[in-house]
Amino acid sequence: METNIWAGATANNGEFDGFEVLLASNADQPASQEVAGTTLDASNIVAELGKVVDEIPNALFKDDLCIFIPISAYRLYLRAQAALGFIDRFNNQDMGDVMFDGVKLVVCPGMSDNTMICTTKDNLYFGTGLVSDHNQVKVIDMEDIDGSDNVRFIMKMSAAVQYANGEDIVTYGITNSAN
Repeated sequence: METNIWAGATANNGEFDGFEVLLASNADQPASQEVAGTTLDASNIVAELGKVVDEIPNALFKDDLCIFIPISAYRLYLRAQAALGFIDRFNNQDMGDVMFDGVKLVVCPGMSDNTMICTTKDNLYFGTGLVSDHNQVKVIDMEDIDGSDNVRFIMKMSAAVQYANGEDIVTYGITNSAN
């Protein structure tokens, strides 16, 4: 589900289009807020995060502003901080406590490598269909079937993601066909 939320594409057998796919055709996003990406590594991650922060409109700097990054970028950022001698600061923090230039870094396991999305939390939405015959959750106790102590889940549901305001988003490494 996490991969569908961020990188999912119905054209590639995804269950629904994720934020990366939707933002690739964001007609509301100013071209200046689309940062061209490169292959991230420990030597360039700080500079590339800086490019994202440089494009954030002043009106967007709020308490809930976040840069959503993949696990690979988070690991590179930690390595870069270690090279600068700052790793002790990060060893005792949760992933949710890491900041860059005053902006919270949020690790999203489903994001594609070499991408970033910067916006406020309240600008991104995940929804499910609640009134439908297609929504179903079942729990199957496998003990009676194969004698194991396993439990299996079956979930049938509909879901989708959307953003509210395309002008309040800075993207990195997501080629926008609308610009």
